[in-house]
Amino acid sequence: MTTAVLEDSLADLDFDALIPCVSKKFCNPDEHPATWWVHLSCGCHYPMCQQSLRIANLRLKIRALTCRHCQTNEITIASVTRI
Repeated sequence: MTTAVLEDSLADLDFDALIPCVSKKFCNPDEHPATWWVHLSCGCHYPMCQQSLRIANLRLKIRALTCRHCQTNEITIASVTRI
């Protein structure tokens, strides 16, 4: 992922130094900060903490998943960038 693409993706957010992890129901019931910006093969982006990224990688090895944003089937992780 190029720096320009990352900057555009983060600019779409009302950027705050603290970006909450989107997967808190899998890794922590409380709102907590994301440490990784995950770009999927469908083009969507997800902020994740270390534990949620690990869980996502495990789940993708077990079965194909569908993107929650665009509903694309059989997604893969295209790139991961530290926030």
